[in-house]
Amino acid sequence: MNKLITGILLILISASSQADFRTAWEKSIGWTIESTKTIDSFEHEDGRVESAFQGCEVGRNIYFRDDTYVTCTTEGYQYGYAPTAILLSKHVFYGDKASKEWRMIVNGKMYGIK
Repeated sequence: MNKLITGILLILISASSQADFRTAWEKSIGWTIESTKTIDSFEHEDGRVESAFQGCEVGRNIYFRDDTYVTCTTEGYQYGYAPTAILLSKHVFYGDKASKEWRMIVNGKMYGIK
C-alpha cells in the first residue's frame, strides 16, 4: 500500500513540475534568452548571505557564480542548491521610450528581475 501511495505522489509531483515548466515557457514567447547562470547565493534583508536559492522576494539580490547578480521584482518560493537560472529579456515600448524587461526561470518557475 505504501508503495502505491508513494508511486501516486511521484506521478503527481512529476506532472506538477512539467506543468510549471510548460507554463513558464508558454509565458516566454517573444522573449530572448540572454544567458544561463548558476545561482550561488542570495542576500537576506538583514544582509546575511545564504548559499542556496530560496526563491524571490521583492528587493532580494540573487548572486551568481560569475560574480554578477540580479534583484527580484516578484515573489515566489522554491528551494535549490546551485540551480541553473535562465535569464530572458524583452524590448518594451512606452510611447516613444524603449526599455528592456528581464525575467529569470529557475526549475520551471518564472521570476521578474532587474
